[in-house]
Amino acid sequence: MAPVVPDHGDRRYGRHYPASAPQPRVSAGRPWIVLLTALLVLGGCASKAGFRLNHDYPAPPSIKRLTEPGACRGGEALAARSLILPKYPRFAKRQGRQGWVVAQLDVLPNGQTSNVAVKQSAPEGIFDRSAIKAVQQWQFAPVGGAGLSNCLVFIDYRLGQVRIGR
Repeated sequence: MAPVVPDHGDRRYGRHYPASAPQPRVSAGRPWIVLLTALLVLGGCASKAGFRLNHDYPAPPSIKRLTEPGACRGGEALAARSLILPKYPRFAKRQGRQGWVVAQLDVLPNGQTSNVAVKQSAPEGIFDRSAIKAVQQWQFAPVGGAGLSNCLVFIDYRLGQVRIGR
């Protein structure tokens, strides 16, 4: 049998009040504030990837408008042998940065890329180095002839992930 503990008042705050003494008034406060705070804190913990979005995604450009007449003729027939995805820069991921890069490149007759440069990017300079480093490593099936020049590729950096094209 469990011992019986006499009730001598409210012990919530480490104080002992006799049963006849006036009880301290404990205000319920605003429970919705506590609930809202808990939801915000728990909502932030629910993210699987740990990506914290701090910046809006900049509007992407129209690739057709950026493409010069006669650029990359025959590019539809390109077959990738090795297509390494760019890495999401750590500092950009930590800061919740998103953006895109339009890279310009030439494809040599043997399938290697050359003259890789950034045609346009947003936010400017954040993802450029990552995109160039990856595109320089790309390998395509040999294209023969004089190769292809002024080809454009859209690289998307969004929500901690990288995608090529739209």
